[in-house]
Amino acid sequence: MRLPFVVLLAALTFAGGIAAAGESRPRVETFTVLTSAPENRNLEFAIRLPRNFSPSRARILVTFGGRNWGAKQTLDTYRFDDFADEYGLVVVAPGFVNDDYWEPEKWSGAALEDALARIRKTHHIPDTPLLYYGYSAGGQCASLFYAWKPAKVAAWAAHACGVWFDDIPDSIRLAPALVTCGVEDQPRYDFGRHFAFRYREAGGELTWRDYPGGHELIPEAAELARAFFASILESGSPPILVGDDGSGQVYTVDSRQAEHVPAELRSVFRTQAFADLWQRQTRRK
Repeated sequence: MRLPFVVLLAALTFAGGIAAAGESRPRVETFTVLTSAPENRNLEFAIRLPRNFSPSRARILVTFGGRNWGAKQTLDTYRFDDFADEYGLVVVAPGFVNDDYWEPEKWSGAALEDALARIRKTHHIPDTPLLYYGYSAGGQCASLFYAWKPAKVAAWAAHACGVWFDDIPDSIRLAPALVTCGVEDQPRYDFGRHFAFRYREAGGELTWRDYPGGHELIPEAAELARAFFASILESGSPPILVGDDGSGQVYTVDSRQAEHVPAELRSVFRTQAFADLWQRQTRRK
């Protein structure tokens, strides 16, 4: 493992001060973290506080943008606004630029942790497990940041990702995951499919969906990610349904049909709504 950059300072300045609990309008704030990474000396973060923000029920969704996206660009592109308002999510986006930022053990992981600690302190948000979402290089971040400190993550999702963690040790906590990719997005499609097989064989709860097309970020992938995270937030129970990636069929988890779905083709769902959307998207392919 290569040595990490030393994070020199995590001095954060919020644009609008502390949001009042119950504030009816959503608001976006930006702040900076000073790091020793050459191209990230003043690393920008953006956060969106949900409508009717309530610190006691707030959870944090970290969104990693495509390669070198600005922090606010990520918030504007993913547009998780309505979903975040419904579930009381504080959406956080870093504006990483180069310096191998997708490798959290170097410097970016410490920078993110410093930012999250300040957000929680400023807005009185409980230290609950995180949600991660990313596209392309942001998918690499969702995968590798999760593997770096898996106990801190409740669930994660990646679209059009080409880099995954190599080893899945027995000691790692396998959080629920969603992996999506365009079928023409080679070699990312093959890499993602292989990772999904390994994650499932290790006992992980992973849902897979592929789409027509290539590397582009498509609305259907973001829609499925929202349904996935909703199922995690709504249900603390194990999956109740099993999907067959090959046929697109969905079965109750304790059925004979579910028993015959091979591990490498086994998508799982904690809610009926998540399974229904996955199946509708399968039929539209």
